[in-house]
Amino acid sequence: MSFLAGLAAAVLGNVVIGTGQCMQKYALNKLQRNWETMQQQGDLTESGSIGSRRNEAVAYGSTNYSSAIDMRSRSGSTTSRFGQAFSGARHGGMQTVASGPPARYTSKLWILGLLLNYMGEIFGNAVALSYLSAAVVAPIGIVSVLVNVILAEKFLNERITSNQRFGFLVIVAGVGCILLVAPRSTGASDATQFVSMVQTSGILGLFGLMYMIQAALIMLIRSGRQSLFLFVLVASIFGSMNVMVSKIMTMYLRLKMVFSAMPNPADLVVYGVSGAASSTSMLSLPQVLVGVVMAGSVIGQESFRQQALGKYPVMQFQPVFFATYNVVATLSGLLLFKELDGWFQALVFFAMFSVGIALILYGSRFLQKAKSVVLPSHIRLDKENLLKTQ
Repeated sequence: MSFLAGLAAAVLGNVVIGTGQCMQKYALNKLQRNWETMQQQGDLTESGSIGSRRNEAVAYGSTNYSSAIDMRSRSGSTTSRFGQAFSGARHGGMQTVASGPPARYTSKLWILGLLLNYMGEIFGNAVALSYLSAAVVAPIGIVSVLVNVILAEKFLNERITSNQRFGFLVIVAGVGCILLVAPRSTGASDATQFVSMVQTSGILGLFGLMYMIQAALIMLIRSGRQSLFLFVLVASIFGSMNVMVSKIMTMYLRLKMVFSAMPNPADLVVYGVSGAASSTSMLSLPQVLVGVVMAGSVIGQESFRQQALGKYPVMQFQPVFFATYNVVATLSGLLLFKELDGWFQALVFFAMFSVGIALILYGSRFLQKAKSVVLPSHIRLDKENLLKTQ
């Protein structure tokens, strides 16, 4: 019964997450379109005609677009080259045009999408983690991918081709391989097991290693070596840290209802069993540090996830993020909670897990063929041009 309850929470939570993520991407695209419309109006006011504006664009080193094929670029880029040619050139015009679209947090729709995303995480995945292994909950995230892509086709005009549908089937097969052999235990069913698990988890060492890896990856991104995988890897590591802390805290809260004297897991890690049991503070330093770690991980994950969504189409970002997040979160969970029972189960799991991830990555290759078209607002995107870009 507990397995079904956790499964239902994970599925419903990921439906909400997928909806929220698509809503955020829609809001970003809307901000971009509105800014380009304002820029178009400013250009017409200043130059009086589209033709003269194109001549100015050439003078400033911008591209003179002529067809939809020439205008293929990464989805969600915050400033088109066409717009950049004018952003710093107007000083005496009648209308002031911003150098880029408004910040995403100025959109109520984007904020609503963000809230839906974390409502799904808190009331869906976090609850599921108190009943199920992270190796089960993480792959169920395929539900958010499917919801996201279906909504992206309907509302974001990101067309799904037959090759991409095949890719989704391969990804679902990969998820099935993982779920088939994933351990279903929560890691602890009573207070004694929970205390032992927390004390022997080595969570401080694992988190320290993760922070060092994160620092190196962020330095690479800041140095200009940006790629989809780097953004995804940073967001996935932050996300897996949230999964680990959320699982421990939700297990603690669930068991606390039965074993009222059970010490806080943060105090257990720092003070040990005796020190945690004798602690009378309502809010100790270790508990404050856990809150800081969780807040930092949420902010870090959201920051790099949003940067990736702003640079790449949903169909490119989501499957790669899903595969990377599965690897990081599942392996971290297995290390912390020791959910595999013996070497044989570990061998079978990692063999099938490797096959599942390989299938997910293989299926993702078909989704990478999804291209978005970014057009200046004075050029219409008709059906013929859209077909040429595929």
